[in-house]
Amino acid sequence: MLIQKNAKMISDHEHQHLISIEDRGFLYGDGCFSTAHYGRGEIQLWQRHLARFEKAIPALCLNCDMDRINTDKENFLNQISAQYGENAHGTIKILISRGQGQRGYLPPDQDADLYFYFYPQTAFTTEIPTLEKVGLMDQALSTPMQQLRGIKSLNRLEQVILKHHADQQDWQEALCFDQHDDLVEGISSNCFVYINGQWHTPDLALAGIDGVMRQEILSRMQHFQIAHQIRKIKRSELASVQAIFFCNSLHSMQIVQTLIDDNGEQQLNRAVCESLFQQLQLSDLS
Repeated sequence: MLIQKNAKMISDHEHQHLISIEDRGFLYGDGCFSTAHYGRGEIQLWQRHLARFEKAIPALCLNCDMDRINTDKENFLNQISAQYGENAHGTIKILISRGQGQRGYLPPDQDADLYFYFYPQTAFTTEIPTLEKVGLMDQALSTPMQQLRGIKSLNRLEQVILKHHADQQDWQEALCFDQHDDLVEGISSNCFVYINGQWHTPDLALAGIDGVMRQEILSRMQHFQIAHQIRKIKRSELASVQAIFFCNSLHSMQIVQTLIDDNGEQQLNRAVCESLFQQLQLSDLS
């Protein structure tokens, strides 16, 4: 793993001392992050990740300008290339913390700390991943305050609890709902469902994260004139779902093989997803 903090590289023996216990990211989840795929010497969908930070930084009242993010990013990519070679693949996590502060919730007036992490990927495949078992969560996602809606903050406690529950059920992913029983997203992904011959993805106005890959897929659907709807999708509608796939910044498509719903196991149509994958030319994002 390669780590950079505020444009300074951190060596392996410094990892254990990297974060202070007084860091507000550790104490309060006071910050935001984005996770991206790295390949061909660049961060995939970088402009969409930047747009995520452009929204999150003012919403969280963080002191971190976009020029600094771009400059530190270029320095970090040069370090990756020097250490792992030009053909390296892997995952990059960009994390912004408000940094160390005094006791109490009042945020200090200071520059935020900016971290870049690189996790090299040893195995690489272009096959579309399959999720063998996906279930439906009973726990409802909370609706955040207006200012925090859609912000990928460091507070991921809901996802931690949901992932633990899914693992206990032997599910690779799960569909999550809000308090009105409307579909929102997966635990760590956005979702698209195929119902009555058309693709649908949930309206995220009240909860959930509008992920960078979701944005890219919707843009390509519009470009290639593929019929789709962004709307509220009730839990009860999933009884007639024909196909489902999840997407996030690391996977343009993860196809669901079996849905464990309220009526038992339902085998889904993989071919519909594979056809869409080809239509949207998603191989360049794999």
